[in-house]
Amino acid sequence: MSLHYPPSRREFLAGLAAGGTSLLLGTAARSAPAEDPGAWYALVSDIHIAADPSTRLRGQVMADNLRTVVADILAADAAPRAVLIDGDLALQKGETADYRTVVSLLDPLRKARLPIYLGLGNHDDRTNFREVLQGVIPNESQVVDKQVEAIDGTGLRFVVLDSLDQCNVTPGKLGSAQLDWLTTELDAKPDKPTLVVVHHNPVPVQPPPPSLLDTEAFLAILRPRRQVKGVVFGHTHVWSVRQEEEGLYMINLPAVAYSFAPNQPLGWCRFRPEPGGGQLELRCIGGNREADRQQIALRWREA
Repeated sequence: MSLHYPPSRREFLAGLAAGGTSLLLGTAARSAPAEDPGAWYALVSDIHIAADPSTRLRGQVMADNLRTVVADILAADAAPRAVLIDGDLALQKGETADYRTVVSLLDPLRKARLPIYLGLGNHDDRTNFREVLQGVIPNESQVVDKQVEAIDGTGLRFVVLDSLDQCNVTPGKLGSAQLDWLTTELDAKPDKPTLVVVHHNPVPVQPPPPSLLDTEAFLAILRPRRQVKGVVFGHTHVWSVRQEEEGLYMINLPAVAYSFAPNQPLGWCRFRPEPGGGQLELRCIGGNREADRQQIALRWREA
């Protein structure tokens, strides 16, 4: 469930009174020319936060890992245009108290006036999440029971989808209504380079059942629309970047919380758009650090 987590209304109004402008992504306060070499985005996945911040799993204290990521984001010479977290915010069952701790841990980003977009994964609970974030999340969505968002950023566009189907059940699903919305949204801006962000990994149908149950329908929309340059996802706790024959990038973000294999890093990614592509940098905070600061040059397929 993709949600924009802005500064509080009191802080927002205070900024306006002081002569500031909107703090939302895409407005004067955060937008920049497409050629701005300093523009970048923080891409984060699978934070798995429990109500008790001292909770440890698979040898990791997840809240400490998120604190490290937040500190690393804020330590950059220039602030990111936005922070996108693509799901599995909660540890397992999306308890209300889990989200209270999530909000607390993200507070330094909020105080820095950074737009934060939150997605929901299969370990999240939509009702509990909405209850905790009342007043700072949209009450309505363009797709019933899903929260979707199109973000016109610096040098490219993000379309954030909601693949949460059932809490604590592994597979995800977009659904026909969301796929119809995606088609319409992409066709509205056929010339704008676009990255699609979703929690579940889009793997074509094969035994066992795919993580994203409607992967085939999803990819059938993306592949022929050449403005779509890649899919950003998490869920697997694996770091990988590959490019399909059609030129579509599949960017699997590493987990922040913990890994399932010792050869995997823990961390997040910095993405810097460039004309015709972008630079993706892995930022390790734990796990296998051999690829720390690895930079991958992405070159967009032609429209």
